[in-house]
Amino acid sequence: MDLKKYDKLREKINTKDFEGNNRGLDKWLFRFSFIGNVSSIFFAYFLVFPSLLKAITINFLTGNWAIALAFALTLIFLVIFEITKRYFIRNFSHDFVVNARKMSFKLMSWFVISTVIVMLSFYLSISGSKNLATTSNTRDMVATTETTTRIDSMRAVFDERKTIYLEDNKTLRVVNNDLREKLANTPLNYRTVRNEYQITIDKNGDVIAENEAKIVVIDTEFEARVGELNLNLSEAKNQNQDEDAKNILLFVVIVVFNELIIIGGLYFREYYEYTLFVINQEKYEKIYKKKDRYRALISFIYRDGKLSSGDRVMPSLELKEIVKDKTNIPNTNKFVDEFLRDMDTIGIFNTVGKRRNIQMSHTEALNAIENYDDTYRVLENMK
Repeated sequence: MDLKKYDKLREKINTKDFEGNNRGLDKWLFRFSFIGNVSSIFFAYFLVFPSLLKAITINFLTGNWAIALAFALTLIFLVIFEITKRYFIRNFSHDFVVNARKMSFKLMSWFVISTVIVMLSFYLSISGSKNLATTSNTRDMVATTETTTRIDSMRAVFDERKTIYLEDNKTLRVVNNDLREKLANTPLNYRTVRNEYQITIDKNGDVIAENEAKIVVIDTEFEARVGELNLNLSEAKNQNQDEDAKNILLFVVIVVFNELIIIGGLYFREYYEYTLFVINQEKYEKIYKKKDRYRALISFIYRDGKLSSGDRVMPSLELKEIVKDKTNIPNTNKFVDEFLRDMDTIGIFNTVGKRRNIQMSHTEALNAIENYDDTYRVLENMK
């Protein structure tokens, strides 16, 4: 292994601490939580908007103004609801993490409120996604219209096929009626003529029967074709229902995932930041404690602003005695020496011989301590 490879491995291993392992996860989970809120708003929209639009149309407005008002109210309500949900989940997550996952009355209150809001959000999103996923009614109407159109077109074709037989039977029945009238008026002794009339009537009756049979065949074929189309329509409706069920299940999974992303993103952010704070508290807290002590000493030395630039700083021995008597700081002599040295370095005090004078105003001194150079922080962490 060469040095460059070792450097890469060393950098990789050294960054595999809590912060290095979880920084990216925290960042992306928190960002995804906002996407979850947007998704919740999107799904809930399909429940809230139609209900508001219906109420507004019935009671107040109609047309585009009603649509615009319903859209605005829906969006405002859902955005406020999601923001409120984030705050309650975040507060519960913070207290839950800080209290080491031990339930208390306050924590239980946050939990109950957060649970109710999440359940309500889940209901809105599920109901809205169901409305969005339920498209079978529209597709059933389209399929029914197409089937009805095809049946009407087919009926016209079959009616045209029957027309020739219906017209033929109509003509033959008129002829037979005439022949029966002639037969009735022909004397009985005209047997030959009467027989001819009867034979013609019987032949026409046979043709009429054949035509009726052909018409029945055509009607039977038409009914079979109609039955086939209706069967296809029924299968299409069943498929539409099955597809609705699959879509609803898919949207339920998406809604559940959205809520989990929101909860997980907010909870992990609180867990990550608090854990990071605990890990680094010992490392950095002494710096802030030191700054607080420095500000207190500055206010004491400046007499809360009564002294200004050019005035003399009290002797170090006197300051050490006062700090020793009035505070519980360990090793006060060392602390005061560090304080005076740091104040000289920052430029708050100026030492000429054995005399130490003030160089900044009280406000400037406090600002200088507040903006304590990070270089000194590095030196503090080396201790």
